[in-house]
Amino acid sequence: MAAFIAKQLVGNKLESVKGAVGGGDDESKGEEGEAGEDPEVAEARREAEEKRIEKHRKMEEEREELRQGIRDKYGIKKKDPFAIMEDPDMEGRLGRKRKTPAELAAEAQAAEEDEGKCP
Repeated sequence: MAAFIAKQLVGNKLESVKGAVGGGDDESKGEEGEAGEDPEVAEARREAEEKRIEKHRKMEEEREELRQGIRDKYGIKKKDPFAIMEDPDMEGRLGRKRKTPAELAAEAQAAEEDEGKCP
């Protein structure tokens, strides 16, 4: 119990000391990082981002060439992402399309006629 009370008394003073040393508000760093940034640093960051994007684009092109080579070798057809979206009712469905009540009634009627014909 005494340790708890000691931590409570000393803990508050430690919090104030931590702020004075430099572990203060993180909000001020965020504002300076973007708005008050040196133009040269901002330009360097933008160029680095462009280089990174270009690098990833080239890597993806190389991967697609390898994928196409494998497809050609084994006779696999490439999946068309737009072919799946042809029927908007089937979007996100795993099973077959549900029949409408009219279709169910027509099937039931056809089944009854088949039963009536067979002796």
